[in-house]
Amino acid sequence: MRNPTAPPSALPRRLRGTPATSGLLLGPDLAHVAIARRWAAQATRSRPGLAEPVALVVSELTTNAMRHSASGLPGGTVRVEIDRTGHLELRVTDDGPLPGADATPPAIPALDPFRPDGNGLRLVEAVCAYWDWTQAPGGETTVRAVFSR
Repeated sequence: MRNPTAPPSALPRRLRGTPATSGLLLGPDLAHVAIARRWAAQATRSRPGLAEPVALVVSELTTNAMRHSASGLPGGTVRVEIDRTGHLELRVTDDGPLPGADATPPAIPALDPFRPDGNGLRLVEAVCAYWDWTQAPGGETTVRAVFSR
């Protein structure tokens, strides 16, 4: 997904969707996380009781993608998709591992009260019905979170 020649002003941008799907493409700027959070709350087309947890999960997953993958590098992107058919499904896809690094699966770290970070996936697990991840041959990782409507 990386496109080092894409002008930074072209992102974030909405992706073509359907009546049941919506998408957003973000750049590597952490300021895009707030834009994604607001977009996700609206894209759920649901009550605040569902829109707020979805926005929280978008925030955590996009931040993780930008901090821990090539998505945070110049030209990097993060794809955020929401599917509203039946249950609500959120997918966040990064650009794969940082150059020279091995792809590592998303995992919830051991609880450490003295560590101020590392709780993003713990929050995701707490507010959604189910989450998992897949990794493409190129190393791109998609984290999927499913919410009950």
